[in-house]
Amino acid sequence: MNAAAATVPIILNPSARRGAVLRRIDPLTKAFAAHGLEATFIRSTSADHAGQLAADFAAQGSDLVVALGGDGMARAVAAGLVGTETALGVIAGGRGNDLIGKLGIPNDIEAAAAIVAAGRDRTIDVLDLDGKISLGNVCLGLDSTVQHHANTARVIRGRWVYLYGVVRALLPPKRIELELTIDGQHLAFRGLTAGFANSGRYGGGLRLSPEAALDDGLIDVVLLREGFLPKLAVEVVEYSLGRHHRHPHIHFAHAREVKIDVPEGAAPVEIIVDGDAIAQTPATVTIRPSSLKVRVPHDR
Repeated sequence: MNAAAATVPIILNPSARRGAVLRRIDPLTKAFAAHGLEATFIRSTSADHAGQLAADFAAQGSDLVVALGGDGMARAVAAGLVGTETALGVIAGGRGNDLIGKLGIPNDIEAAAAIVAAGRDRTIDVLDLDGKISLGNVCLGLDSTVQHHANTARVIRGRWVYLYGVVRALLPPKRIELELTIDGQHLAFRGLTAGFANSGRYGGGLRLSPEAALDDGLIDVVLLREGFLPKLAVEVVEYSLGRHHRHPHIHFAHAREVKIDVPEGAAPVEIIVDGDAIAQTPATVTIRPSSLKVRVPHDR
């Protein structure tokens, strides 16, 4: 990082995880100072506010803007940086932190600060859901229920909270019906979940897609069809742990645009974006290739 970028803006949500993210401010300040950087913390009031703050820093010529939080905060800050020359840095402060897992950024504050100070800038794709940015995945169906159970769990922690959510969501599963148009080809889908992946990671290290790459210019389409529940449950858990063989109920495809709707007269379906429910059908997901710079380790 050059001398002009010695002051690094860090955007955070002070109420995230019931204020727990605030405990990272002092260690981060010291870790940045050890690398000759001055950390400036800016508190956002909403996702839109975080995006606007980031956009303002980009307009002022900042080389880097850091998001302190989970995947939702990374997405919010990235929304203001897409299409600019300003890179997104990420410091873990959420529950899942799946984006940093994909990028090879550690949870450890000192190690992550070292990457902010001396890492390289990599250009990645983002998903665009009717103007809303996604860095990880856009999902409908089972994932909505999984997220609800994970968010309400009080005893289980880490990646296991999402496996708990998967098991709870399957007892019994709620089916969805969608009308999909995948790169112009119509597909009537009835099943448990439909996922559209960029990073392919969710739930603290679980896998939505085995092939997802952040810079291939493609959406990974993952459809989980109906099946005999006990067998399906085993498939889903194995699949979520990254064991992606012998799963006949799971369908893969690649696309650049997916239109999502429901059959005529059906109620809208909730859409989960990087772990947050922020939209509903109908909607269109497109890929925006090579549109965001991110600060990563040199081996990534």
